[in-house]
Amino acid sequence: MIRTMHTGFRLVVGLLPLLAGAPALGQDDEDKPFDRTPQDCLITSRIDQTEAIDDQNIIFRMRGKQVYRNTLPHTCPGLLRENRIAWQTSTARLCNIDMITVLEQYGVGFRPGFTCRLGEFVPLSPAEVEDMDLRKKGEAGQRAIETRQVEVERHDEDGAQGETETETAPADESPPAPADAEN
Repeated sequence: MIRTMHTGFRLVVGLLPLLAGAPALGQDDEDKPFDRTPQDCLITSRIDQTEAIDDQNIIFRMRGKQVYRNTLPHTCPGLLRENRIAWQTSTARLCNIDMITVLEQYGVGFRPGFTCRLGEFVPLSPAEVEDMDLRKKGEAGQRAIETRQVEVERHDEDGAQGETETETAPADESPPAPADAEN
């Protein structure tokens, strides 16, 4: 019987480190700061979609939720216009030393355009991805301050009233007070 108690005691002592670490396993990733460490390479089989933002920036969407921005060291003419790229690697990874080629529309097919070197792959946070997607849909800035038109009387430097002009002011601000109210 004493032997059984020792075995049970050893079992509990052996599980203590696992039980102590259990709360850490249940924590959300939101508690940790977003890791923005640039990556030198991406695994090509995990790349789901690419999208040119301009002639120097490409977004790489991976299978799963990861999204990376690659800023090329130099502009790559035609990248935004064509928004199609090709690459060729000797490994299963696409790296910052690799080259991409813009694929240009040519009749019913494609022809190679400019070839440009990649930069580092910088992870984008979920908030940045959401903002980028909203901008693409034209919905970005929907939470901006609303504005309305107000009429403002202009006064010359001599104090004579001039023309009435229409200006736009933020809706949550009151229109400017007439100059007569100051006296």
